[in-house]
Amino acid sequence: MNSARAKNLPALAIALLDSGGHLKAFASEDDAGTQRGQIATGKANAALGMGFGTGQFYSLVKNKVLPDMFAVCINGATNGQFIPLPGGVLIINQGQVVGALGVSGASSELDENVAVSAIQSCRFTACP
Repeated sequence: MNSARAKNLPALAIALLDSGGHLKAFASEDDAGTQRGQIATGKANAALGMGFGTGQFYSLVKNKVLPDMFAVCINGATNGQFIPLPGGVLIINQGQVVGALGVSGASSELDENVAVSAIQSCRFTACP
């Protein structure tokens, strides 16, 4: 959250999931929107479910490599737990996915930047 405060971003919610999709940590700043936690968790879940970051998934849909309906169908199949917007980033340690971090509250691009910065500050590799 330090990088977010340094950039004067809106209040954020951050969800940390392990590689099995279990919530391990959650933080929400004062004044974060009431649904930001679910969105952050959904972004992390989407990264784990696809095996790559939500920024990459978003680019595939935006560039018409994957159809829009693909994301809609996955979101429905996961009861809304698949948010295919940038901000869901895989956490890699020694070549293995150990979890994912989801961030919500600013623009999706800035959410992703915060997630990458947080992961790297812990000396892990971020896969956006």
